[in-house]
Amino acid sequence: MKKYFVKKDYKGYAVFDYLKEVEGFSSRLLRNAKVYVNKKNAKPNKKLRYRDSIWVLEKEKSTNIKPIKLNLDIAYEDNELLIVNKEPFLITHPTLKKVDITLANGIVYYFKNKNINMVPRFYNRLDMNTSGLIIIAKSGFAQGFLQNRGEVKKYYVTVVKGIINEDEFTIEKNIGVSEGGIKREINENGQYAKTVFKVLNRNIEKDVTLVEAQLFTGRTHQIRVHLSSIGHPILGDTLYGGEDLRVKRQLLHSYKAIFINPETKAIQKIESNFPEDIKKFI
Repeated sequence: MKKYFVKKDYKGYAVFDYLKEVEGFSSRLLRNAKVYVNKKNAKPNKKLRYRDSIWVLEKEKSTNIKPIKLNLDIAYEDNELLIVNKEPFLITHPTLKKVDITLANGIVYYFKNKNINMVPRFYNRLDMNTSGLIIIAKSGFAQGFLQNRGEVKKYYVTVVKGIINEDEFTIEKNIGVSEGGIKREINENGQYAKTVFKVLNRNIEKDVTLVEAQLFTGRTHQIRVHLSSIGHPILGDTLYGGEDLRVKRQLLHSYKAIFINPETKAIQKIESNFPEDIKKFI
């Protein structure tokens, strides 16, 4: 349950307008929540007074994901968010093809073990072989806030084949599904996709470039497809031309997230260390 007290500046607001504009609730959540003003059921258009108390009770959500103990690398946690550093070779969430051990199983176990009566809501997901930060909202409020007000900026680091000469560059190429349905490809009829890249290091001896990528859209395989399209596939990415015997997976790591925190409303920055298989190419 969320509790608020109305300040003078918001006297006269309709209660739902206040919750959406000031506190960051989504319309969808409010439609499925119980809202009380001064401990009484409140209609959406009820006008607020100075020092009114507001209680918001979310509709309980259940999950059929089996709790399984995993060794979670927790990068950050508060009342609204859990951010973990996912290891490679681990699927984020159960799928129709694979439902045995996933990160979601580990999160459900963690919540249960800590007596956190909440269902994990993944703000972002990563491919099985991609490592790094995944943001999990503990409530519908936090999930909606991140989507609508969080201004989440996501940064990745990757090692690509060859030497990139430009220090900074942007790729804006539409991405669509390939004819086979497994891969993605550059396709002018696909969805708009934008990635901004910055070169962090060039290793001439190993013929690779360390690159930071910032996502401005969230298309499937976006970074992988964009880099492959300019002739610099991610090292180890066998799907998009990055085959390399020196590595066991695609060297892509979600290493930094900057966002407005749903609880504090302050800008938050979370970073994780580069994994060892990327470090050896720096």
